[in-house]
Amino acid sequence: MKRLHEQIRAKIEKSNEVYRRKANKHRKKDKFQPGDIVWIHLRKERFPSKRKSKLAPRADGPFEVIERIGDNAYKLKLPGDYGVSATFNVGDLSRFEEDDFDLRANPIQPRENDTGESMTQQLDPVHVLSTFMFGANSLALGLRGCCFMSNGCSMLTWVKPN
Repeated sequence: MKRLHEQIRAKIEKSNEVYRRKANKHRKKDKFQPGDIVWIHLRKERFPSKRKSKLAPRADGPFEVIERIGDNAYKLKLPGDYGVSATFNVGDLSRFEEDDFDLRANPIQPRENDTGESMTQQLDPVHVLSTFMFGANSLALGLRGCCFMSNGCSMLTWVKPN
C-alpha cells in the first residue's frame, strides 16, 4: 500500500511539473532594474479615461522604474494626474528601446535612383494620362488631380490648372 502511494505521488508530481512548464511557457521573463525606462500597457479597466476609443494609444510612457516589489511587480515614477497606484505587474510593462533617429524627422534624403540619375531633378510631365476632380474642396481650391508619366514612372499629384 505504501508503494502504491509513492507511485501515485510521483505521478502527480510529474503531471504538476508538465502543467507548470506549459503554464510558464509564454510568461514574460523581463526583469527590470531601478532606473530602467519602460512603457505601460493602458488597460481599459485601469485607465478608462485614456482608452475611450479603439484608435487611442494602447501604451503610455516612457516611465522610470523606481523599485522592484517581489518577482513580478514594479513601482514606477508616474505623474500626479494619473490617479492610479504606481505599482504595475510585469505583464503590463514593456522595455523602452530608444530609436537612433527622430521619428518626426523626415529620414528621406535626396539620392540616386536605379538608373544612376539624381533624384533631386525636377520631373517634367511627358504624357498626362488623366485628370480628375475629387470632392468640393479640390474644386474650391482650384486643384485638379493629375496622373502623368515621366521618366518611365507614373505619378499621381495635385496640380493647379493654368
